[in-house]
Amino acid sequence: MADETTQTAPVAGANETATQENEKKMYVYYFSDPDATDQKLRFHEIYTDVEFDELPWHVHTEKPDESLKDPVWDINTNGWIENSKDGQAQILAEAQAKIIEIDKSKEQFDQTVKTLQVGQQAGTAQSLALTKSIKALTDGQANQNKVLQSMQALMLQMASQKQATPAQPSTETTDTKQENGGN
Repeated sequence: MADETTQTAPVAGANETATQENEKKMYVYYFSDPDATDQKLRFHEIYTDVEFDELPWHVHTEKPDESLKDPVWDINTNGWIENSKDGQAQILAEAQAKIIEIDKSKEQFDQTVKTLQVGQQAGTAQSLALTKSIKALTDGQANQNKVLQSMQALMLQMASQKQATPAQPSTETTDTKQENGGN
């Protein structure tokens, strides 16, 4: 007969047993909702330490192929496929993204218009004040010109009157004699 050798495994210490009990096995499941508009809902991984006896809706144990960029679970083939660009969910997701982008652009446009309107109102107020100031200056200049013209006319009138009347000798006599004989 052949010799049978018995091998005994080393007995685990108390620390090793406690560590093994604390370490729980992690289970990975894959969620897929092919009709979701958000890519995160079309596919994402679920990590849990609970093993599912029965899988919930849209949850699968099979991992999708790494070559798939946007994997979704196909009910017809019962496997992972690439999300088609013709799919309704993809079209809807792109349309929603464009609507959000248009809404943001509209908000930015509205804000720009409001800013311009405020600036235009301020500019209009400044323009009105400037126009009033210029009118006041123009009116003042016109008044000043009238005063200068009347002064000029008065001066011309005075000058013409002086020339029309010759200078008359004075009738007052002045004595140049000195009373004490001089010196």
